Amino acid sequence: MSRYLLLAVVLLGACSTPVEQDQVATLASAPPVAGAPAADAGRPQLRLDTSDEEAQRFWTAYDDCLVANGVKVNPVDQPGPAGPGRRLDQSGEPKSAYVACKGKLPLQPPELDDQINPQYAAQWNDNVRCLRAHGLMVHATEPGSWTYDDGDHPIPANQDELEKSCLLEAFGGKK
Repeated sequence: MSRYLLLAVVLLGACSTPVEQDQVATLASAPPVAGAPAADAGRPQLRLDTSDEEAQRFWTAYDDCLVANGVKVNPVDQPGPAGPGRRLDQSGEPKSAYVACKGKLPLQPPELDDQINPQYAAQWNDNVRCLRAHGLMVHATEPGSWTYDDGDHPIPANQDELEKSCLLEAFGGKK
């Protein structure tokens, strides 16, 4: 899964529930799994309810590290999946930059990791069923991916909110 697709999935999990002052809304992520790779220790951990701003801070810190270690920045006028802003070269070079910055690469929510979450495939299918039930005509292509159905189906104006809501419902225990 590309970094931008992973970022999109994380952004889908942003929480919009109002909270009282001095309180933070959060969902409990799965506890760390015994035997999780030690190489991941210390990396920023995204949650299903990570705010857009918090996720962007993590990704910006990672990108800043890559640039500081020699990854080229492409001209801004080139198209990119994340919209306007800095676009890094996607060649994977220099490899030493990715090794140096691995500790800043955000980890995806454990619920969205098929290596950690044994119910991942079933929950992904629940996510797609939820999207369909709310008018987004899509189907799963594999666990972790969906695509639009064939045909001329209208895309709901609130697609982003539907995606966030269904992701939280399927993976966050709101059943």
